[in-house]
Amino acid sequence: MDEKIRDLLKPVPPARMSGLWEKAKERDLKGLDDDSQRLVKIMVDHEDELYRQFEHGDLTYDPELNPDPGYDPFLHISIHSIVETQLDQNDPLEAVAFFNAMRRQKYSRHDAVHLIGQILGYFIFEVLENQKPFDRETYCALLTKYKSRDPKELMDLLENEPLLSETD
Repeated sequence: MDEKIRDLLKPVPPARMSGLWEKAKERDLKGLDDDSQRLVKIMVDHEDELYRQFEHGDLTYDPELNPDPGYDPFLHISIHSIVETQLDQNDPLEAVAFFNAMRRQKYSRHDAVHLIGQILGYFIFEVLENQKPFDRETYCALLTKYKSRDPKELMDLLENEPLLSETD
């Protein structure tokens, strides 16, 4: 999975992103491979919050257009895509179990994907910023551990998670 994660996080060239955004605006999936279709669907799902970045940011993140300096909309879409891929491929199964548990708690599909993405985000940081291999074992352990917890507490739980400090 480490290699899959690295492949999915490779920057999408601006020309490709621009073309995908045009497809997203038209809701046109014709002729797109599975990965491109997934990205277009995610763009559509996030259109309201990210329209300016896609439409006016020349498809590069510009903090002037988004007041939250800690938020990278393109990384958000990449993480979203990784989670969707995990769910489509049932790999890891712990992601599917976590997703199903959140859906049983009446979270929308989109929100359940975001919750998995919150957990995954901690590991993505290690891969991107610290050049560490993806820690699948701990990722799966946390998905299992938190599937029965209140999702509203997830960020606080992750910030104090001993398994994450053990991976440093």
